[in-house]
Amino acid sequence: MRLSKKTLLWIAVLIASLFSLLLYLNAKEGEMPKKIMMYYGGFEVEEMFDASQWFASGQYKPRNIEADGGASNVTMLRTKPMPFTHEQLAELPYTAAEAFDYSHLENIDTQALILEPPEDLSHRIRYAYSAFAALNKPEDYYYLYLELADRRFVITFSRDAQSGGNLTGKNAKEVIGDYASQAMHRQAFDEIEALERKTR
Repeated sequence: MRLSKKTLLWIAVLIASLFSLLLYLNAKEGEMPKKIMMYYGGFEVEEMFDASQWFASGQYKPRNIEADGGASNVTMLRTKPMPFTHEQLAELPYTAAEAFDYSHLENIDTQALILEPPEDLSHRIRYAYSAFAALNKPEDYYYLYLELADRRFVITFSRDAQSGGNLTGKNAKEVIGDYASQAMHRQAFDEIEALERKTR
């Protein structure tokens, strides 16, 4: 039985359509995000969970800091860090004092910072990274740059990533010398000083 030219044409169109559909489905499969497993709870908890939803939503993106250029499975980056309210900015001196207490710099006198805090600390804050404090509970970490008694310090503090509250001082380090590991912090102080000179 010989098929007509019209039938052969329809068969060719059908085959081409099926081929195009297969190519499309294969491409879509390639676009599907891979499962992103992340650690949570700090060093005392060595468990991972599927954190893909936090990346698929666009709230976070991978933090590529591994030696091979790969993404960290402990920390990540927030796409748009939350702004600080006036109340939270006013709370920062106490958060900084808490960080000094937790560090080896607990002998630093922070009374002046608490009793006479700078009018505006917003330009002294830099977003650092984010991590999961618990299962599906992200925290955002920030650096706060302060000068006390003619010495420079960088304060690391965290806040709840969903509410923006619960500011917690984590660590305080003095920025001194020309160590390569502190280059980013020296640059931040330079930017702060340049901005403050313009506003005087």
